Amino acid sequence: MLRVQRDEPGAFAELVNQYWTRIFGRFYRCFADRQEAEDLAQDVFLRLYRARKRYQPRARFGTWLFHITQNVARNALRLRKRHPCVRLNPAVPPDDDPPSHPFLSDGSEAPSRSLELSELAGVVRAAVSDLAGRQRTAVELHQFQDRTYAEVAAEMEMTPKAAKSLLYRARIQLRALLTKYMETP
Repeated sequence: MLRVQRDEPGAFAELVNQYWTRIFGRFYRCFADRQEAEDLAQDVFLRLYRARKRYQPRARFGTWLFHITQNVARNALRLRKRHPCVRLNPAVPPDDDPPSHPFLSDGSEAPSRSLELSELAGVVRAAVSDLAGRQRTAVELHQFQDRTYAEVAAEMEMTPKAAKSLLYRARIQLRALLTKYMETP
């Protein structure tokens, strides 16, 4: 980020390459809409670039970027509540090759298996989005971004012990929400 702040050529592109997947993934998990996730991720990087001269390396860069991402997500959720809309997306995007599409089977498993997995992923996404804000954030950081307890604690400005406790409570709530979907022998 310090190189971006000095307007070094290629520094911003490196930053985008390094963090794009995490930012996009966070928005995609939150909104379950690829186009909106891409738009919001671009908004994060646009804000980052515009604020580059004001950046002060007091904390980790990831923490600063995480706060920008959180603010963009909150704004998008507020906008969604004020102006709800229905998206009409095709089941199979026209530019995808049929074999690479997740809903099409290669014949090695039951035809309904990919649909079942897709539905299960949707149920898990819905359960995670039903968690309270801090619990949802902690779960997304720890489970989906592979952050340690210490890293989650630093991102959320709490002690590692508090982060561990927050994740424990979130897991209990997720277990309660998902119990009816668990297979029993």
